[in-house]
Amino acid sequence: MSPNTTIPLGDNDEFHALVKPNHKKQVNSSEDAGFIQRVMLKIDKHTSCKLLMRIWGPRVEFIVRLMLVSTFFDDSIRTMLHFSDEATQIGDRGVLKFVGSPAFLSLIVLAVGLLAQFVGSLCILALIQPDFATKALIGWVIAQPLLNGQLSNFEFVAESLTLIGGLLMLRAHLLSKEAQAGTDARTQMIGRMLLPAAYLYQAGVFLSSAFTLDETSDFGQYLSSLSVFVINTAVLIGLLIGSALVATGLKSRCIAFFLALFNIAFVCYQHPFFLYVWREGGEWKYDEFMSIPNAGMPAGFDVREFELWQIYDLHVYYFFLGLSTSGALLLLTQFGPGEIAMQKDEVLLPVVGRAED
Repeated sequence: MSPNTTIPLGDNDEFHALVKPNHKKQVNSSEDAGFIQRVMLKIDKHTSCKLLMRIWGPRVEFIVRLMLVSTFFDDSIRTMLHFSDEATQIGDRGVLKFVGSPAFLSLIVLAVGLLAQFVGSLCILALIQPDFATKALIGWVIAQPLLNGQLSNFEFVAESLTLIGGLLMLRAHLLSKEAQAGTDARTQMIGRMLLPAAYLYQAGVFLSSAFTLDETSDFGQYLSSLSVFVINTAVLIGLLIGSALVATGLKSRCIAFFLALFNIAFVCYQHPFFLYVWREGGEWKYDEFMSIPNAGMPAGFDVREFELWQIYDLHVYYFFLGLSTSGALLLLTQFGPGEIAMQKDEVLLPVVGRAED
Protein backbone atom coordinates (compact mmCIF):
# COMPACT_ATOMS: atom_id res chain seq x y z
CA MET A 1 0.00 0.00 0.00
CA SER A 2 1.36 3.42 -0.92
CA PRO A 3 2.36 5.82 1.88
CA ASN A 4 0.01 8.36 0.36
CA THR A 5 -2.94 5.96 0.64
CA THR A 6 -5.67 7.30 2.87
CA ILE A 7 -9.09 6.28 4.02
CA PRO A 8 -11.78 7.08 1.40
CA LEU A 9 -13.66 10.29 1.98
CA GLY A 10 -17.12 9.80 3.43
CA ASP A 11 -20.06 11.90 4.54
CA ASN A 12 -18.66 12.28 8.03
CA ASP A 13 -15.00 12.39 7.05
CA GLU A 14 -12.57 14.90 8.51
CA PHE A 15 -12.56 16.67 5.14
CA HIS A 16 -16.17 17.72 5.63
CA ALA A 17 -15.36 18.85 9.17
CA LEU A 18 -12.45 21.00 8.02
CA VAL A 19 -14.47 22.89 5.43
CA LYS A 20 -18.21 23.31 5.56
CA PRO A 21 -19.63 24.96 2.44
CA ASN A 22 -23.03 26.58 2.72
CA HIS A 23 -25.15 25.46 -0.26
CA LYS A 24 -28.38 26.93 1.03
CA LYS A 25 -27.16 30.45 1.49
CA GLN A 26 -24.45 31.62 -0.89
CA VAL A 27 -22.40 34.62 0.18
CA ASN A 28 -22.08 36.93 -2.78
CA SER A 29 -20.51 39.92 -1.09
CA SER A 30 -17.49 40.16 1.18
CA GLU A 31 -19.45 42.55 3.44
CA ASP A 32 -21.91 39.79 4.35
CA ALA A 33 -19.25 37.45 5.78
CA GLY A 34 -16.74 37.38 8.58
CA PHE A 35 -13.01 37.83 8.17
CA ILE A 36 -12.18 34.17 7.50
CA GLN A 37 -15.13 33.84 5.11
CA ARG A 38 -14.00 36.93 3.21
CA VAL A 39 -10.49 35.52 2.82
CA MET A 40 -11.79 32.14 1.67
CA LEU A 41 -14.22 33.83 -0.74
CA LYS A 42 -11.39 35.71 -2.43
CA ILE A 43 -9.39 32.49 -2.74
CA ASP A 44 -12.44 30.62 -4.03
CA LYS A 45 -12.87 33.16 -6.84
CA HIS A 46 -9.60 31.96 -8.38
CA THR A 47 -9.71 28.25 -7.53
CA SER A 48 -11.97 25.74 -5.87
CA CYS A 49 -10.98 25.40 -2.20
CA LYS A 50 -12.82 22.10 -1.98
CA LEU A 51 -10.87 20.76 -4.94
CA LEU A 52 -7.60 21.86 -3.32
CA MET A 53 -8.57 20.10 -0.10
CA ARG A 54 -9.41 16.91 -2.00
CA ILE A 55 -6.03 17.01 -3.73
CA TRP A 56 -3.89 18.06 -0.79
CA GLY A 57 -5.89 16.43 2.02
CA PRO A 58 -4.22 12.98 1.72
CA ARG A 59 -0.79 14.60 1.43
CA VAL A 60 -1.36 16.74 4.51
CA GLU A 61 -2.59 13.69 6.42
CA PHE A 62 0.56 11.77 5.48
CA ILE A 63 2.77 14.69 6.62
CA VAL A 64 0.95 14.84 9.96
CA ARG A 65 1.41 11.10 10.48
CA LEU A 66 5.09 11.47 9.56
CA MET A 67 5.49 14.25 12.13
CA LEU A 68 3.84 12.10 14.79
CA VAL A 69 6.18 9.13 14.26
CA SER A 70 9.34 11.18 13.58
CA THR A 71 10.60 10.77 17.15
CA PHE A 72 10.24 6.97 16.84
CA PHE A 73 12.28 6.92 13.63
CA ASP A 74 14.94 9.11 15.26
CA ASP A 75 15.06 6.90 18.36
CA SER A 76 15.26 3.77 16.18
CA ILE A 77 18.25 5.12 14.27
CA ARG A 78 19.98 6.18 17.49
CA THR A 79 19.36 2.76 19.01
CA MET A 80 20.80 0.95 15.97
CA LEU A 81 23.92 3.14 15.99
CA HIS A 82 24.53 2.80 19.75
CA PHE A 83 22.81 -0.50 20.51
CA SER A 84 25.32 -1.82 23.07
CA ASP A 85 25.53 1.51 24.91
CA GLU A 86 21.74 1.83 25.01
CA ALA A 87 21.39 -1.73 26.32
CA THR A 88 23.96 -1.03 29.05
CA GLN A 89 22.13 2.14 30.11
CA ILE A 90 18.80 0.31 30.29
CA GLY A 91 20.38 -2.43 32.40
CA ASP A 92 22.01 0.09 34.75
CA ARG A 93 19.29 2.74 35.12
CA GLY A 94 15.80 1.32 34.73
CA VAL A 95 13.67 -1.31 36.38
CA LEU A 96 15.72 -4.13 34.84
CA LYS A 97 18.53 -3.49 37.30
CA PHE A 98 16.31 -4.99 40.03
CA VAL A 99 15.89 -8.33 38.23
CA GLY A 100 18.33 -11.12 37.48
CA SER A 101 20.57 -11.02 34.39
CA PRO A 102 19.82 -7.36 33.56
CA ALA A 103 22.38 -7.30 30.73
CA PHE A 104 20.73 -10.19 28.86
CA LEU A 105 17.19 -8.88 29.44
CA SER A 106 18.15 -5.36 28.38
CA LEU A 107 19.38 -6.68 25.01
CA ILE A 108 16.09 -8.50 24.41
CA VAL A 109 13.91 -5.60 25.56
CA LEU A 110 15.85 -3.07 23.51
CA ALA A 111 15.61 -5.26 20.40
CA VAL A 112 11.85 -5.59 20.90
CA GLY A 113 11.55 -1.84 21.38
CA LEU A 114 13.60 -1.16 18.27
CA LEU A 115 11.33 -3.37 16.17
CA ALA A 116 8.18 -1.91 17.74
CA GLN A 117 9.25 1.66 16.94
CA PHE A 118 10.58 1.10 13.44
CA VAL A 119 7.99 -1.38 12.16
CA GLY A 120 5.12 0.37 13.94
CA SER A 121 6.07 3.73 12.42
CA LEU A 122 6.31 2.25 8.93
CA CYS A 123 2.90 0.62 9.33
CA ILE A 124 1.33 3.91 10.40
CA LEU A 125 2.81 5.71 7.40
CA ALA A 126 1.65 2.99 5.01
CA LEU A 127 -1.69 2.48 6.82
CA ILE A 128 -0.94 -1.23 7.25
CA GLN A 129 -2.21 -3.01 10.38
CA PRO A 130 -2.99 0.23 12.29
CA ASP A 131 -4.30 -1.75 15.25
CA PHE A 132 -0.94 -3.49 15.77
CA ALA A 133 1.08 -0.36 14.95
CA THR A 134 -0.64 1.97 17.40
CA LYS A 135 -0.60 -0.64 20.19
CA ALA A 136 3.11 -1.29 19.65
CA LEU A 137 4.04 2.41 19.77
CA ILE A 138 1.81 3.17 22.76
CA GLY A 139 3.30 0.21 24.61
CA TRP A 140 6.84 1.39 23.95
CA VAL A 141 6.04 4.98 25.00
CA ILE A 142 4.69 3.64 28.30
CA ALA A 143 7.65 1.31 28.85
CA GLN A 144 10.41 3.76 27.90
CA PRO A 145 10.35 5.92 31.08
CA LEU A 146 10.45 2.78 33.21
CA LEU A 147 13.27 1.17 31.26
CA ASN A 148 15.42 4.31 31.17
CA GLY A 149 14.77 5.46 34.74
CA GLN A 150 13.06 8.63 33.44
CA LEU A 151 10.09 8.77 35.80
CA SER A 152 11.71 11.71 37.60
CA ASN A 153 12.06 13.56 34.29
CA PHE A 154 8.67 15.27 34.33
CA GLU A 155 9.19 16.97 30.97
CA PHE A 156 9.86 13.61 29.32
CA VAL A 157 6.83 12.02 31.00
CA ALA A 158 4.59 14.93 29.95
CA GLU A 159 5.81 14.72 26.35
CA SER A 160 5.20 10.96 26.44
CA LEU A 161 1.60 11.49 27.59
CA THR A 162 1.04 13.93 24.73
CA LEU A 163 2.42 11.35 22.29
CA ILE A 164 0.08 8.71 23.70
CA GLY A 165 -2.80 11.15 23.24
CA GLY A 166 -1.89 11.67 19.59
CA LEU A 167 -1.57 7.92 18.98
CA LEU A 168 -4.95 7.30 20.60
CA MET A 169 -6.59 9.92 18.38
CA LEU A 170 -4.97 8.41 15.31
CA ARG A 171 -6.06 4.95 16.42
CA ALA A 172 -9.66 6.11 16.91
CA HIS A 173 -9.67 7.56 13.40
CA LEU A 174 -8.03 4.62 11.61
CA LEU A 175 -10.12 1.99 13.39
CA SER A 176 -13.40 3.94 13.48
CA LYS A 177 -15.05 1.63 10.94
CA GLU A 178 -13.97 -1.50 12.83
CA ALA A 179 -14.49 -0.39 16.41
CA GLN A 180 -17.62 -1.12 18.40
CA ALA A 181 -20.15 1.67 18.78
CA GLY A 182 -18.83 4.34 21.12
CA THR A 183 -15.38 2.79 21.54
CA ASP A 184 -13.67 5.08 19.06
CA ALA A 185 -15.38 8.14 20.58
CA ARG A 186 -14.10 7.29 24.06
CA THR A 187 -10.63 6.57 22.70
CA GLN A 188 -10.61 9.93 20.92
CA MET A 189 -11.79 11.69 24.09
CA ILE A 190 -9.01 10.13 26.20
CA GLY A 191 -6.45 11.02 23.55
CA ARG A 192 -7.69 14.62 23.40
CA MET A 193 -7.48 14.97 27.19
CA LEU A 194 -3.89 13.69 27.17
CA LEU A 195 -2.73 16.10 24.43
CA PRO A 196 -2.22 19.16 26.71
CA ALA A 197 0.09 17.26 29.10
CA ALA A 198 3.27 18.76 27.61
CA TYR A 199 1.81 22.27 27.84
CA LEU A 200 0.66 21.78 31.41
CA TYR A 201 4.28 20.96 32.25
CA GLN A 202 5.42 24.13 30.47
CA ALA A 203 2.76 26.05 32.39
CA GLY A 204 4.31 24.75 35.61
CA VAL A 205 7.73 25.97 34.43
CA PHE A 206 6.33 29.43 33.71
CA LEU A 207 4.50 29.38 37.04
CA SER A 208 7.75 28.87 38.93
CA SER A 209 9.39 31.63 36.86
CA ALA A 210 6.49 34.06 37.11
CA PHE A 211 6.73 34.39 40.89
CA THR A 212 10.49 34.70 41.00
CA LEU A 213 11.67 38.32 41.07
CA ASP A 214 15.35 39.00 41.61
CA GLU A 215 16.05 41.34 44.48
CA THR A 216 17.83 44.45 43.26
CA SER A 217 18.18 48.12 44.11
CA ASP A 218 18.69 49.08 40.46
CA PHE A 219 15.49 50.49 38.94
CA GLY A 220 16.39 49.33 35.42
CA GLN A 221 16.99 45.77 36.53
CA TYR A 222 13.76 45.87 38.52
CA LEU A 223 11.78 46.92 35.43
CA SER A 224 13.47 44.18 33.42
CA SER A 225 12.59 41.59 36.05
CA LEU A 226 9.04 42.94 36.25
CA SER A 227 8.62 42.71 32.46
CA VAL A 228 9.78 39.08 32.53
CA PHE A 229 7.25 38.47 35.30
CA VAL A 230 4.44 39.95 33.19
CA ILE A 231 5.45 37.90 30.11
CA ASN A 232 5.71 34.67 32.11
CA THR A 233 2.32 35.31 33.71
CA ALA A 234 0.71 35.97 30.32
CA VAL A 235 2.21 32.80 28.81
CA LEU A 236 1.13 30.83 31.89
CA ILE A 237 -2.48 32.02 31.56
CA GLY A 238 -2.46 31.35 27.82
CA LEU A 239 -1.15 27.80 28.27
CA LEU A 240 -3.68 27.00 30.99
CA ILE A 241 -6.62 28.34 28.98
CA GLY A 242 -5.43 26.64 25.80
CA SER A 243 -4.93 23.32 27.59
CA ALA A 244 -8.39 23.53 29.16
CA LEU A 245 -10.05 24.28 25.81
CA VAL A 246 -8.25 21.39 24.10
CA ALA A 247 -9.11 18.93 26.88
CA THR A 248 -12.80 19.88 26.94
CA GLY A 249 -13.15 20.08 23.16
CA LEU A 250 -14.21 23.74 23.01
CA LYS A 251 -12.62 25.60 20.07
CA SER A 252 -10.07 22.79 20.32
CA ARG A 253 -9.19 22.53 16.62
CA CYS A 254 -8.22 26.20 16.33
CA ILE A 255 -6.32 26.16 19.63
CA ALA A 256 -4.50 22.94 18.72
CA PHE A 257 -3.49 24.41 15.36
CA PHE A 258 -1.91 27.50 16.92
CA LEU A 259 -0.26 25.45 19.69
CA ALA A 260 1.27 23.19 17.03
CA LEU A 261 2.68 26.19 15.14
CA PHE A 262 4.00 27.68 18.39
CA ASN A 263 5.60 24.37 19.32
CA ILE A 264 7.34 24.00 15.94
CA ALA A 265 8.77 27.53 16.25
CA PHE A 266 9.81 26.81 19.84
CA VAL A 267 11.73 23.60 19.09
CA CYS A 268 13.42 25.21 16.06
CA TYR A 269 14.59 27.99 18.39
CA GLN A 270 15.57 25.80 21.34
CA HIS A 271 17.03 22.78 19.49
CA PRO A 272 18.34 23.81 16.02
CA PHE A 273 20.52 20.72 15.70
CA PHE A 274 20.93 21.31 11.95
CA LEU A 275 23.06 24.38 12.77
CA TYR A 276 25.41 22.54 15.12
CA VAL A 277 27.00 19.98 12.78
CA TRP A 278 28.76 19.95 9.43
CA ARG A 279 30.96 17.69 7.32
CA GLU A 280 34.63 18.64 7.08
CA GLY A 281 37.58 16.53 5.89
CA GLY A 282 35.44 13.40 5.80
CA GLU A 283 34.43 13.80 9.47
CA TRP A 284 31.48 15.28 11.27
CA LYS A 285 32.32 18.44 13.21
CA TYR A 286 30.26 19.78 16.09
CA ASP A 287 29.91 23.39 17.12
CA GLU A 288 32.02 23.90 20.25
CA PHE A 289 29.76 26.78 21.29
CA MET A 290 26.63 24.65 20.98
CA SER A 291 24.08 25.63 23.61
CA ILE A 292 23.25 23.17 26.36
CA PRO A 293 19.65 21.94 25.91
CA ASN A 294 17.22 23.63 28.25
CA ALA A 295 15.38 20.40 28.94
CA GLY A 296 14.56 18.32 31.97
CA MET A 297 16.96 15.54 32.89
CA PRO A 298 16.47 12.68 35.34
CA ALA A 299 18.28 12.58 38.64
CA GLY A 300 21.96 11.71 38.38
CA PHE A 301 22.49 13.26 34.94
CA ASP A 302 24.53 16.39 34.39
CA VAL A 303 24.45 17.50 30.77
CA ARG A 304 27.47 19.74 31.40
CA GLU A 305 29.61 16.61 31.70
CA PHE A 306 28.49 15.29 28.29
CA GLU A 307 30.72 15.28 25.23
CA LEU A 308 29.83 17.42 22.24
CA TRP A 309 28.23 14.57 20.28
CA GLN A 310 26.08 13.66 23.29
CA ILE A 311 24.84 17.25 23.64
CA TYR A 312 24.10 17.25 19.91
CA ASP A 313 22.15 14.00 20.28
CA LEU A 314 20.06 15.61 23.01
CA HIS A 315 19.20 18.49 20.69
CA VAL A 316 18.21 16.03 17.96
CA TYR A 317 16.13 13.97 20.37
CA TYR A 318 14.18 16.89 21.82
CA PHE A 319 13.70 18.45 18.37
CA PHE A 320 11.97 15.36 16.99
CA LEU A 321 10.08 14.83 20.26
CA GLY A 322 8.70 18.36 19.90
CA LEU A 323 7.93 17.74 16.23
CA SER A 324 5.93 14.65 17.19
CA THR A 325 4.09 16.71 19.79
CA SER A 326 3.09 19.16 17.05
CA GLY A 327 1.98 16.23 14.91
CA ALA A 328 -0.25 15.00 17.74
CA LEU A 329 -1.86 18.44 18.00
CA LEU A 330 -2.37 18.63 14.24
CA LEU A 331 -4.23 15.32 14.41
CA LEU A 332 -6.79 17.07 16.61
CA THR A 333 -6.90 19.92 14.11
CA GLN A 334 -7.51 17.48 11.27
CA PHE A 335 -9.87 14.92 12.80
CA GLY A 336 -11.71 17.11 15.29
CA PRO A 337 -12.35 16.55 19.03
CA GLY A 338 -14.70 13.60 18.53
CA GLU A 339 -18.28 12.93 19.56
CA ILE A 340 -17.67 13.40 23.30
CA ALA A 341 -16.77 17.09 23.31
CA MET A 342 -18.31 20.45 24.16
CA GLN A 343 -18.09 21.50 20.50
CA LYS A 344 -17.89 18.36 18.41
CA ASP A 345 -18.99 20.09 15.17
CA GLU A 346 -16.36 22.85 15.19
CA VAL A 347 -15.45 24.01 11.67
CA LEU A 348 -11.84 25.05 11.14
CA LEU A 349 -12.12 26.58 7.64
CA PRO A 350 -15.61 27.91 6.90
CA VAL A 351 -15.39 27.97 3.11
CA VAL A 352 -17.98 29.92 1.17
CA GLY A 353 -18.84 27.56 -1.68
CA ARG A 354 -19.94 28.50 -5.16
CA ALA A 355 -23.26 27.35 -6.52
CA GLU A 356 -21.66 25.10 -9.14
CA ASP A 357 -19.63 23.24 -6.48
